[in-house]
Amino acid sequence: MTDRRKAQRFTLSCPATAHVDVVNDVIIERTDAETLTVLSAHASVEGEEFALQIRGAQGQMVTVPVRTICSRPAALSGPAPGYRLELRVIDGVESQ
Repeated sequence: MTDRRKAQRFTLSCPATAHVDVVNDVIIERTDAETLTVLSAHASVEGEEFALQIRGAQGQMVTVPVRTICSRPAALSGPAPGYRLELRVIDGVESQ
């Protein structure tokens, strides 16, 4: 069983479109009409697009599509490193 862990196991034969749901909690540090700054345990890549789900004033969940402008290390409480993400809202807000 040589190369058991290194051997390629799966190859896509053609490009595919996918949707992945990864749930990470963030702390909203600052917001305005077009941008948000959040603190996260995970980094993001400049240009990455995803949706933030935020609880609105009346308790409803609001989905905000965003694009990462900048991701840099930040000090969070605890021993694990954290990241400050600057995000730009990319289109309309959707209530759920």
